[in-house]
Parts: sequence; C-alpha cells; structure tokens
Amino acid sequence: MLPIAPEGRPYLAQVAVLVALAHFFLGVWALPTWLLLIAALVMFRDMPRKTPPNPLAVVSPVDAVVTAVRECHDPFLDRRTTCVTLQQRRFGEFNVHSPIEGKFQQYWAGGEGQEVAEAEGRFAIWLQTDEKEDVVMATDRRRWPHRLSILVHAGERLGQGRRCGFLGFWRPVELYLPDNARVDVKPGQTVLAGVNVIATLLHKKEPTGGS
Repeated sequence: MLPIAPEGRPYLAQVAVLVALAHFFLGVWALPTWLLLIAALVMFRDMPRKTPPNPLAVVSPVDAVVTAVRECHDPFLDRRTTCVTLQQRRFGEFNVHSPIEGKFQQYWAGGEGQEVAEAEGRFAIWLQTDEKEDVVMATDRRRWPHRLSILVHAGERLGQGRRCGFLGFWRPVELYLPDNARVDVKPGQTVLAGVNVIATLLHKKEPTGGS
C-alpha cells in the first residue's frame, strides 16, 4: 500500500467519499473522479527515504529545484549567511525532512507586526546541531495554495533526514546555512528531501599536541 502522509489522510477520505457518491449517482460517468483520487495519492505520498551516512551533511528539507545560492542576511537570527533557495517540485512529495541532526529550537509563524520586517508573513523553523551550528528553513506563508504543519516541539531532537512536517504546495523555500558550511549544489540542480546533500559543515581540526 502506498504510504500516505498523516496530513493528507483527511483529504483522501473526503475524496474517496466523493468518488463513491459520484459512482452511486452517475455510474460510469463518474470515472473521471478517479483522477482526483489519483492526484491526492500522488500529492500526499510519503515514500521511505535513505539519508546518506554523513553526519556533517546538510540534506535538502524538501523535494525541489535549486534556484539560487547567494550571500544574504538571515532575518530570523540576525546574521550574515549563505542562503540556498529551493523551489518545490510540482510532482515531488511535499513532506519536510530535517536537514541536519540536532535540536528543534523555535519556529516563527510570521504574522503581521513581526519584530523583524524581513520576516513578516513568513514561516520558519530553527534547528541547531550539537556543535551550536544553526540552520533555518523559511517560506512565504502568504502564497496560496499552502498547507503548513510541523510535528515537533521546541527542545525535541531530530535525526538527520527525519520527516518532521508537511509544506505544500509548490512553494519557494530558503535555507540559511551556518558560516562553516560549504555549499554543494548549483542553481538548476534537482534535489530530494532527506537524500541529496545541500551543503557540508566544515569543522576545524583540533591541533595535535607535540613535544
């Protein structure tokens, strides 16, 4: 059976009822309604993902195409950073996967009156590694259609590549990286959530002692 994201199950149930009613009242003329059910199954599928065995990797949080890599200001943590912009694929999954292993620190809902003007109207989550490296993922919540949900709470630990929410549909996503990250993607590249590496964290080697 096709794995379905929890967020999509109520929608699938409604579509299934619609298909059943259409067949009851319309007979064979209701066959096109199956397209709705197939579309819902594709949209809310949640297939297993194999995360690369690299603890220093920052994996893609969504199925997307890389549209930009640039130096920018992170309005959430007020820092200069490298930002990788991703555009969700229309026929990819819309699940969110944790880009790093670490602790979920905070999220911003981005309502009016946001303390930082650049963050107004945006939704973002903040993750931190054990080495205190910060990764922020943000999207514009004002764009329609959208469906946002995060399944973790502040202080909860996330494994690298773990599914942690749902973000739909066809949305731009910005990934703000720590200053020791080496970006490993280029604009135009297609990436899969929890699978493909966006960047690598470059830790400095401790000096070895000598006589």
